[in-house]
Amino acid sequence: MVSTDTYRTIILRLSGELCIKSPQVRRRFQDRLLHNIRMALENAGITEYKLIRHWSRMDVEVNDPRAPEILARVYGIQGVIPAYAYPWETLEDIVEIGERLYREKVVGKTFAVRSKRVGNRGNIPFASMDLGRALGSSLHAQSAGVDLDNPEVVVGVEVRENNVFFLDDELVGPGGLPMGSEGKAVALMSGGFDSAVAAYMMQKRGIDLDFIFFNLGGPAHERGVRDVTKMLCERWSNGYQAKFHIVDLRPIVADMKDNVSGSYWQLLLKRLMMRASHMICEEEGYPAMITGESAGQVSSQTLMNLAAIQTSVLTPILRPLVGLNKEDIIALARIIGTHDLSADVPEFCALDGGRPVTNGSAKRLDREEERVSRKLLESLVEHRKTLKVCEMRGGADMLESDLEVDSLVEGAVMIDLRTSAARSKWKVPDAVEMDFDTAVGNVAYLPKEATYLLLCDVGLKSAFLADMMRKMGFKAHSFRRGTRALRRHLETMAA
Repeated sequence: MVSTDTYRTIILRLSGELCIKSPQVRRRFQDRLLHNIRMALENAGITEYKLIRHWSRMDVEVNDPRAPEILARVYGIQGVIPAYAYPWETLEDIVEIGERLYREKVVGKTFAVRSKRVGNRGNIPFASMDLGRALGSSLHAQSAGVDLDNPEVVVGVEVRENNVFFLDDELVGPGGLPMGSEGKAVALMSGGFDSAVAAYMMQKRGIDLDFIFFNLGGPAHERGVRDVTKMLCERWSNGYQAKFHIVDLRPIVADMKDNVSGSYWQLLLKRLMMRASHMICEEEGYPAMITGESAGQVSSQTLMNLAAIQTSVLTPILRPLVGLNKEDIIALARIIGTHDLSADVPEFCALDGGRPVTNGSAKRLDREEERVSRKLLESLVEHRKTLKVCEMRGGADMLESDLEVDSLVEGAVMIDLRTSAARSKWKVPDAVEMDFDTAVGNVAYLPKEATYLLLCDVGLKSAFLADMMRKMGFKAHSFRRGTRALRRHLETMAA
């Protein structure tokens, strides 16, 4: 009779890319992976565990039920397999254990045995096929039969020299390379779908990432981008404590609007972002910057414009999304968990300067850039804020407590900041209709004795303008989560 001693373990299948590296490189990558696994578990408060390193696998002995999902978010891991380990001496021992574990599970169901030998197979005196046949025969009488193609129950078995592992369902890991194995870079983070997915894809290639955020929309804009970045790092940046650089570009945008042709505003703004990022890369030692640009997605991302933006910016610009469709990017955002937060972050870099140029010339862009103060840009970069992502406050704490409201404000003048296309789908009863850019440019002319309730699609542009109005002495509020939430609120009140 074999011993019944058992223990819970998690088998980690390593990324196939690790397995084709030279022995020296493989050891280095595995060292980094072990570090990242420890950080992932300990950041979640899991301190009682044991890591066992093998050539093509790793075992984690841990009892916390959260561990499999945490480990399935560590780059360099292809699969996470919860399992129970038992000692064995003979083939009959393994069959006996397997029958005891699965005889009730296969009753009235089809099943298949998936068995394999791992490690020094010379010390395992039977073939995987022999085990499959023997264990299958012992379970057959209780079952509805064997179905090798589409079984209702899979009996997973992994045999090693001293222990046999009976496997639960495998969780799919991200694969790729251990984060940090390829050095460090910086990602430009707008908070939208593209920038978060681009950062994820480069982390998956083994790069530790810090982030640069160019603030164009004030506290409300910063709040949304912080939330996306914090979620991305909490879920995926295992093994590295990322930094978050905040550069307030609003003064340079004002300078640009005063001195540059409107058709070049969007293109020049992107060039100035790259220029500022290059300054930070030189200061911080980042060898490359990452953006979420995709060829042809918007006017500033035509092939000619991408080339014009990059000319004279010395730091390499990596664009991992350049060949992806928007649908592909949004699907990835859902997978990595940033989709819902990114959906609530509006684009503040869409400047109303007329029809933007789509076939930009690098020489013309150089001339337009000369009209903007380089000293001002350098000053904004020099006076940037730099935070640790792990220490950043939640975005909701950045705004005054009553700036955002969840119900109508008695006596308030409602201003609908949405576009005419959005308003055509649903009109806010009794609201003044004024698009966002017009409101920003004319807010000073509004009567200060009134109270205002601002509305937009998702609640960020309205929060930005409400914050700006308060600094000017107005009584202003923003409806939290935007007009969709307002519509639900009005329907509830009417019911």
